Parts: sequence; structure tokens; C-alpha cells
Amino acid sequence: MSASNIDSTSNNLIHCQTANSALSLLIQRTKWLFLALCFYLISQGFTIPILALGPSWAIWPTLSDFATACLILMLLLNFQKTPAPSKASWSIFFVLIFICVGCILSFTWNLTWLSSQSAKGSSFGIFQIYRLFQFVCIFWVTAHIPLTTKRITVLRQIVNTILIFVCAGIILTYFSIVPLSTITGHLPQGAGIAGPWNSYASLERFGGRGWGTIGYNHAYVSAQVILLLSLKIHLNSKQKLLFFDNILLVLSIVACFLSESRAGLATMIFYAIFFWFQKPIYAIVAAVIAGTTATTAIFISSSSINLTSGEGSTVERQLALLNPNNSENLSGRDEIWTERMSLLDKEPLLWFFGGGFGSAIDSGSNAHMLYLHIIIETGLIGLLIFAFLFYKILSLLYEYEQGTKPVFWVTIALLFSSMTQETFYPTPAFGHFIGFYLCCLALALNSYRFGETSPQVAPN
Repeated sequence: MSASNIDSTSNNLIHCQTANSALSLLIQRTKWLFLALCFYLISQGFTIPILALGPSWAIWPTLSDFATACLILMLLLNFQKTPAPSKASWSIFFVLIFICVGCILSFTWNLTWLSSQSAKGSSFGIFQIYRLFQFVCIFWVTAHIPLTTKRITVLRQIVNTILIFVCAGIILTYFSIVPLSTITGHLPQGAGIAGPWNSYASLERFGGRGWGTIGYNHAYVSAQVILLLSLKIHLNSKQKLLFFDNILLVLSIVACFLSESRAGLATMIFYAIFFWFQKPIYAIVAAVIAGTTATTAIFISSSSINLTSGEGSTVERQLALLNPNNSENLSGRDEIWTERMSLLDKEPLLWFFGGGFGSAIDSGSNAHMLYLHIIIETGLIGLLIFAFLFYKILSLLYEYEQGTKPVFWVTIALLFSSMTQETFYPTPAFGHFIGFYLCCLALALNSYRFGETSPQVAPN
């Protein structure tokens, strides 16, 4: 071997040793930040308030609120020691900041004519701004966290556990094995104090609805299951659908079915079919698992529960998906949409600027359609900005997310489900869902795994 080759080999070894030392130091410095991220993901398994603190039930703190505070604190304490976010994360962050500023201006617009209205619009606007601030911080902090193969393995194990825990909670509460009252027994009761949590424990559906440990809105319950599943698939080592994933897919479909969210069930089935299409043999295996599970569950529960009969039964409700043209299956949403459209027509200016961020409560109920709700509060201007945000998100996910792009596809699926619910809006009913979604987005855009591929980020 020539002297030049020996020198070259020596230089490469020195360079690798230096890079490994720098990487080890970076991982060590961001240890607490990563632990805070783990805490946030764990908190997604129990999103019901844990303390009755604050002026309103809507801001009673949850585990996710404490986890968010930990994330922000850890970033502030270690900001100079963390790698810079990827260019993709930067571009999303700028759009999110622009949206936050726009929402504040829209809220100010609402205050200019609120004197003749109730104070509810002002309270809701403040709440929504508070939530948006939290959610943007979650995205920004997550984008700073360096990921290694070992860390991704830890995250995958956490998400696996939380997904199973959430689905088990839905099943156990649906069949009243775990009464809902035991989950919210630590919260005060009374409609004026607890709001929707007052009726949560007394819901009558075979002794309790299948809403588990997530919240009082079945749309949120099903959306949480779907997003947990998509993150689990994203965190797979090769981002391929594994055999165990098919079991989780079936479990997630069962959970969405029992949540009684028709939009959630349709979204979950669409999502499952997309992955099964890539490997048809898994669809056969999943069908066998689903059939066996359903037969066993019905047999075990047949002595006390009949899922298939009775007015308003779960099967009857979910079968409404097969007849989408029947207005009776919209649960009154068509009437709400008509009323909301009439309001906009009476005040044409509302079509362009909306009534102001948080103002929907002053003129009636939520629109039960994300896009109409955005128009009511922020006008067509707000809807265009929202469309630009998700155009940017989908474009970057398609470019940077690896493997089968599960977060990309779940984003499309959730946007379709938003035709009958406010999935991506900071309403109290959807708790921390947007924050969790933005956390998943930041993880998906941080596709660089230290030590495996060329970096998209560099240390500060």
C-alpha cells in the first residue's frame, strides 16, 4: 500500500472518529429534550383533564399540557446545543407563524363589533389563540430534536404501546368493563362547571360509549387512533407494513367502529385499504383476524349486549356509510350547514373576512364542517391561507417523507374527514389533536437519521 493511500485511510478514520464523537456529544446534550418528546407521545394515551384548574373546563390541564411545557422548557435550556431544523420544517414554521398573526388580527376584528354580542366569542378567541401558540411550539421543538436509529426504536415502542392502550380503552368503555365514570371521577360535576365533562360519565349506551381515555367527542377519538397508527407505521425501520401492523390496523378499525364516528370509520378503512393494496396477502390475513375477532366479541357479549339490533345501534349507525345520499344520516348537519350559509349570505362581508377568530359561538353552533367553519370565523381569506398551508405540508411530505409516506396519506384522509367535522381547528372538542399532528409532521420532515444518511440538518 502506498504512503498516499495510508494517509488517506488515516484521515478517513480520524474524520469518522471526530464525527462519531460530535454525534455522541449532540445526543447526550439533547437527552432531556428527547425525554420530553417521549413524555408528550405518552400523554396522547390519556387526553382527559387531570386537574380542574383554571377559569374554564376548556383549559383544565391535561398530561399533554404538562408535556408541552416540558418541551418548551427543555428547548429554552438547551437551545444552543440542538441542531437546526430542516429547511422543510423552517418553511412550515414560517407559515404557522403567519397564520397565528392572522388569527390574532382576526380576533381583534371580532372585538371591534363584539359590544353588541355576548362575551363567549371573546373567550373562545383567547382560548383558540392559546392553543395555537401551544401547537406551534410543539412543532418547533420537535423539529429541533435529533433522531438516531435507537431513538426511533424507542419512539416506535412508545407509540405501539399507546395505540394499544387507546384502542383497549375504547373497547373496555364501550362494553362497560371500565365505566366512563371511573375515568372522569376526579373531575367536579355540574353543567356550569364541567361543561361537556358533566355528561361524559352518564352517557347511556350499553352503560357507556366507546370513547375511552381520549375525550367527549367521538370524532376526536377516532382521529386520535388513526394518527397514532400512521405515526407507528412511519416509525417502522423500513417504513413498510409489517405483519404486526396488520393486527394493529384491524384493532384500529374495531376501535373506530366502536367510537361510533362514521367519518372516522370511513377514514380508517380508506387508510387501511391503501396499505393492504400494496400487499394483498395482508388483506386476507387481516380479514381472517377481523372475522375471528368480531365473531368472538359478539359471542362473548351476546348474553348482555346486541350490537346489531335496537334503535340507534352501533351497526345501524355505521351502516349509514353505505347510503351517504340520505340526509337523515347526517345527524342534522345539513340543517346546520344551511343555517350557517344563510348567515353568511345575510352579511356578504363575512364571506371575505369572517366574523372574527372565535366568533362562531356568538351566531350559533360550530359548522360541523372544517372548511365552512373557517369561512365563518376568518372568511375566504382564511380558507385560502389554510389551503396554502396544507398544500405546503403535502408537498414537503411527498418530497421528504420516506417509505410508504404514511403521514402524507393520513393527512389527505383527515382532510376528507373534515367535511363533517372540525378536525384541524383549535376547538375544545379536539383537545391536543392539532398539536399531536404537528408533532408527527415534524418527525416526518426530520427524515434524517443520524449515522444512516446524509444530514438535512446541522448542529448550531
